Amino acid sequence: MATIEGGTQASAPLPADDPRQVLGNRAMTKPQYLVVAICILVNMVDGYDILAISLAGSALKAEWALSDAALGTLLAMHLAGMAVGALSVSPVADQWGRRPAILTCLLIMSAGMALAALTQSYQQMVAARILTGIGIGGMTSTVGMIALEYASFRRREFAASAVASAYPVGTIIGAWVAATTLDGLDWRAIFWAGSALSALLFPLAFVLLPESLDFLLSRQPKGALGRTNSMLDRMAIARIDALPPKPTGSKSAVLAEILQGFHVRELGKLFLAHALNMFAWYFIIQWGPRLVDEAAGSLVAGANYAAWVSYGGIAGGLTAGYLCGKIGERRIMWATMLGLAVLIAAFGQLAGAGTGLLLIAPLIGAMLFGSATANWLTIAYAFPPQLRATGLGFATTAGRIGAVFGPIFGGLLLNTRETGALEIAGISVPMTLDLGSVCLIMAIPAVLSAITFSTARRVEPERK
Repeated sequence: MATIEGGTQASAPLPADDPRQVLGNRAMTKPQYLVVAICILVNMVDGYDILAISLAGSALKAEWALSDAALGTLLAMHLAGMAVGALSVSPVADQWGRRPAILTCLLIMSAGMALAALTQSYQQMVAARILTGIGIGGMTSTVGMIALEYASFRRREFAASAVASAYPVGTIIGAWVAATTLDGLDWRAIFWAGSALSALLFPLAFVLLPESLDFLLSRQPKGALGRTNSMLDRMAIARIDALPPKPTGSKSAVLAEILQGFHVRELGKLFLAHALNMFAWYFIIQWGPRLVDEAAGSLVAGANYAAWVSYGGIAGGLTAGYLCGKIGERRIMWATMLGLAVLIAAFGQLAGAGTGLLLIAPLIGAMLFGSATANWLTIAYAFPPQLRATGLGFATTAGRIGAVFGPIFGGLLLNTRETGALEIAGISVPMTLDLGSVCLIMAIPAVLSAITFSTARRVEPERK
């Protein structure tokens, strides 16, 4: 039996002729690479959509006369939607399939971005960003799973990191669009471009994105044998005559299975770890471009900074994925999370220094997306295959809660520069913090997250 750290038994190792073992043990083939490539494109659109509001933030603040606190709330609204999406879509992905969940999320994202482009008020933009976030949140907990499950065992971590690294590619595209539109066009073009990207990707994913083999063989929905054999034909793997036994301890309903005590205890730990992680993560990624714009007195400086963060993110995410496969995700988690904490603190000292900021921007990106890869793998490997999307969705929901409050709390701290007081829920505390102090405070959760993540269990990948 495979074991979970802490003594709980996982499902028995798969026999050598199981299609998942055959797929995992062989060298990557063109159909497998194609699945990973589609997942990369999908996550690229995610990256664009997430950063769109940050890139438009300075223009929106000027047009709608927003305070830092109001802008911080707006920056967090798609994160609230992401929490709803991750919580609601991930059980659907484990119960009824990864593929329909991803396709539905693409449509939701396209509609949300189009509505954002049509908004005429702050309240309408809040609603549009929540809708976009629902699509992104559901996508985040499912698309990486298909890439992981269709990659060979030797390439699993790297495939997951390639999908994660597509996020900063999307932000680079977003930065380029923002730099172009804000310099001569309207901020609405940023959202129209995002809507178009999701809409164009939908037919491609509809035709080329397969259902997860792990889902078909573990959950065994109606028609699973026929659907599995069709997929095996596509992957050039021998057909099977009958479905394998369901995993030990599995239940017909996903929620009933994951709410067993030993899973709930792990979820609680991962909730806290990911919430702390996203609190720091989204503060620096959402407020960074806006603070650079402020320091430079320009509407496009933040977009250029975001591009450099993204370049570093691509390199850092891919490197982290490779190293996770070589030396383990836990060591990479420690290195990247502590590095992120140091760099958030350093950002507060260098936001107004052009050369210094450009030197640390790629490093910030590398730590952001390196930690995202390591933490995603830590969560994914804490659950058996038939529960991975749900485990990721539930854990990332807690992360989104942290992500919502990161930009909001950061905005409240930054607002003390103008008001001389920290104002929360009608309570005013005299306080004036400079940018360096704010960033130092916002770096602390990254350290606490690393400590908590280090205690996560690990269900060993079923490899032979």
